[in-house]
Amino acid sequence: MNGRPTAGVIAINTAMLWLATIVASAALWPIYSTSAFLVLVGVSLVLGSVVAILGARFRWPGFVVALATLGTFVVVGVPVAVPSKAQFVVLPTFEGLADLFAGVALGWKQLITITLPVGSYEALLVPALVLVLTTVVLGLSVALRAPFGELGVIPPSALFIVDTALGPTFPERPIVLPIALLGVVLFWLVWFRWYRRRMALRR
Repeated sequence: MNGRPTAGVIAINTAMLWLATIVASAALWPIYSTSAFLVLVGVSLVLGSVVAILGARFRWPGFVVALATLGTFVVVGVPVAVPSKAQFVVLPTFEGLADLFAGVALGWKQLITITLPVGSYEALLVPALVLVLTTVVLGLSVALRAPFGELGVIPPSALFIVDTALGPTFPERPIVLPIALLGVVLFWLVWFRWYRRRMALRR
């Protein structure tokens, strides 16, 4: 999309991105099966959207969006992804920050080898935070700023593929999730087509 997006465009794309990300994130539920994961997804949706929307409205360059995303990760990472190391529930500690960054590097291997579900054990929620927060920022930024905003469907689709690879074996996965994600993605693409045609007619 060219120029600064309108409030209506922001609202619709945010809603579509949220729906797609929620469905894709649901594939991670068998891995965690804890309310802490639901909090993580909610926080990632809200704060990731704030970063993406501010970046689109004020035309931040890519590196500023990346720095804002990293700053968000550092600020909320401990209370959201390493809650046992947070002080007063919401404040990060040095020990928690160390576990947070260690989880970025090591958490993936642990998820593949550990018995499921893992709950909020140690720093194993960190990979989920990285995946969901990155998906929200990338997907919404592309939808609001790229010449072909339709490409914004790629991050939540990729999230679902990664979640499926990390999750349990296929017979345990509900078939409704890929069908629901396909439905949301198709609806989002149809809306983009309609919006692009409407803008062309106005011009």
